[in-house]
Amino acid sequence: MTPTEKWNWRETPFRRDVAGEALFETKGHHEAMARLNYVLEHRALGLLTGEVGSGKTTLVRQLLMGLDEMKFQPVYICILGLKPKDFYAELLSHMGEAMPFGLSKARKLWGERIQGQSGATDRRWVVVIDEAQDMSEEMTQELRFARNQQMDASSPFSLLLVGQPEMRRKLRLKKYEAISQRIEMAYHMAGMNREETGQYIRHQMKQTGTSLPVFTDGAVQMMYAASRGIPRVVNQLCTQALYDAAVRDSEAIDDSHVQRVLTDQE
Repeated sequence: MTPTEKWNWRETPFRRDVAGEALFETKGHHEAMARLNYVLEHRALGLLTGEVGSGKTTLVRQLLMGLDEMKFQPVYICILGLKPKDFYAELLSHMGEAMPFGLSKARKLWGERIQGQSGATDRRWVVVIDEAQDMSEEMTQELRFARNQQMDASSPFSLLLVGQPEMRRKLRLKKYEAISQRIEMAYHMAGMNREETGQYIRHQMKQTGTSLPVFTDGAVQMMYAASRGIPRVVNQLCTQALYDAAVRDSEAIDDSHVQRVLTDQE
């Protein structure tokens, strides 16, 4: 028997495809969103980092979906090992331009087009590079030229780099100093604390439309200790614990269900 069948859920909890209004927002979530909005408002270069599963992409998706399409032109790029030619090809395609032969021509065309669309009445371009830690070295260096072709004048668009913690370590290298010095806003997404983890689990269970099953305090504590408050890990552990409880016809998720899940993962 599945959890949905046992408890007659309206919605399945702990899914990845959660609607915006059903998202659980922590204090860190609000702080991160405030900093990302700064990047948008000031056409800044921003850096958002966090562990795998910490909710970076979910946060960025919420940010981009909430933009006024009359005021902003978002471009989301997620290409492993991103190279300059791939970067400019993505940008120019959003402008209806074909990728010219040669990197210098692509850079020049992008510069001309974005400068021509940076007036007060034009939509603001917001470019997001996800999995930024996997960018090629050439692309990391190219960021300086792509954002600013007028020496140290203001940039005509916002650029947000999203990646895992190694992105921060990468930018500390001497060869990337010119780029790290240009980052105007940075934020690192940590896991939820113990209280937030419990609130998150209860929030997810509310989406089912029922009051059952409940997670005991002991189960929540074990979930927190095992997941370090990383949402994706919490989702995985809770889902497996719910299946464990369903097949045993339990009405509460306690330490024993969580322990069996953790043992199976060893």
